[in-house]
Amino acid sequence: MIQSKQIAAALSYLLSPISMALYSLLIIGLFPPIPNEITPWYYFIIAFFFLCIFPMVAIVYNHRRGTVDIWVSNKDQRTPFYLIAIIGYILSILVFYIQQDLILFVFSLSYLCVTLALTITNLITKISSHSAGIAGPVTALGFMYGIYGAALYLFLVPVIWARLKMNAHTIFQLIFGIILSMIVTALVYLLFYPSIPSFF
Repeated sequence: MIQSKQIAAALSYLLSPISMALYSLLIIGLFPPIPNEITPWYYFIIAFFFLCIFPMVAIVYNHRRGTVDIWVSNKDQRTPFYLIAIIGYILSILVFYIQQDLILFVFSLSYLCVTLALTITNLITKISSHSAGIAGPVTALGFMYGIYGAALYLFLVPVIWARLKMNAHTIFQLIFGIILSMIVTALVYLLFYPSIPSFF
């Protein structure tokens, strides 16, 4: 029982929204989705800061003070942290709009739109940011790489098991996070991304 909870906690870290943003940026950096569109390496450092580090600073700070747990499990405490993440995403969007980097601009825009949707939904129910944090970027990767990117939806299986095992969410909250994140991300990519793989 204890061992399974430890495995669930480890999976929650490995497949957290921050981790998935990092994995996605690494994939985009190593395998440019648009031919002849090579993004400078330091753009990914900027994206990593705004999409991964910026949203986590306040959570880690407040966790060290003992005011929140690292997952911000209390629904009523989540909104300020969502708003901080939103600021980071807006800054990322502005940077890549100015630099005219379409790939990272749209990717950052999808994070902004999904987080706005999560913030609003959180007023009603504690929607799962873990399931949304996988479904969103994987949907983005699906638009960029077709079936090869979409295959990463398989990560949803262990994260659903882990969050249920830790009693962090109901199955409804997990599925809701997946569906909402997929729909919002798909709309962003349909509107702004130039090349849609045949898989979609």
